[in-house]
Amino acid sequence: MNDVDQRSSSSKEVALAAGISFLADYGLSTALAVGIDVLRGRKGVALALARLACLGVPIVVVTTISKKIVQRERPVSADVDSTLLRSPRSSSFPSGHTLAATASAVALPRSAFGLVVGMTNAGAVGWARVRVGAHHRSDVLGGALLGAAVGLAVRPLLRSLDRRASRAQ
Repeated sequence: MNDVDQRSSSSKEVALAAGISFLADYGLSTALAVGIDVLRGRKGVALALARLACLGVPIVVVTTISKKIVQRERPVSADVDSTLLRSPRSSSFPSGHTLAATASAVALPRSAFGLVVGMTNAGAVGWARVRVGAHHRSDVLGGALLGAAVGLAVRPLLRSLDRRASRAQ
């Protein structure tokens, strides 16, 4: 079953999807979320780096292992200008971009508003990865589910770091 978004689209829609996808490359959106997190009251570069490592390492490990186990082929999409994106070289499943965005959305927020913003970002990243032809819809769903699991697993560690940093001040 080919579950790639094959509908025709405007160049603006594809450019938007490519932009969202680019911002999620190499954990950029995760690093940005941690940076915003620190600016909103969690002071200190050391704490920001510790939080980024606590979240980033499990994301990379889960994504890498899952891709090596599944080894799913990338979709073939004629609807996307490949000059807008770097060409993925890894297995299609799971979507690492979606996994990272969802893990960040689950692990980082301390408020319902933060959760809504994070999940909106994760949804946009998932949509973009399908729209640009980099993933099947099921890759994005798998990435979201694995990302939620990573986020839930890491969240208590991040809270512990926050408590420790608060006591040290």
